[in-house]
Amino acid sequence: MIEYDDIINDSPFLVNHLITLSKTHDFFINKHIKNNTEILPSQYYMLLFLYYEMGTNQSDIAKACLMDRSGVSRAFKDFEEKGLITREIDENNKRAYKITLTKKGIETSEFLIEKEKEWDDMICEELDISRNDLLKLLTRISMKSLEFNRTQF
Repeated sequence: MIEYDDIINDSPFLVNHLITLSKTHDFFINKHIKNNTEILPSQYYMLLFLYYEMGTNQSDIAKACLMDRSGVSRAFKDFEEKGLITREIDENNKRAYKITLTKKGIETSEFLIEKEKEWDDMICEELDISRNDLLKLLTRISMKSLEFNRTQF
């Protein structure tokens, strides 16, 4: 019987490895999201985006997280009810809101960032490449992928 490990070890395609990383990461981080936070796994990337881009608006967040604006709006309503964010009308655009994290939102984000660091350390500990060099390589690959898709579609 073929094991998943065999498929990965024998795979000639980047996507198989990326899917494995994504799925195993999601399993790891979702456990911490469900057991230690009030957010949903589907809201995770929005919360972290807000942590790094405090004061941004919903349209920018939707674009950055590859989501539609209505999904982001529903998530932010939930965040607001849970005391994770505040919304203020944008002085430059009265129809938009600037979103900022509350103290609780910052603490939740920082907890999840620590878990991300734990994940990174765990999977990178025995590599022959530094974490920074690996990130540079993955960034180049990801940017090339975005560039390719933009020229094709």
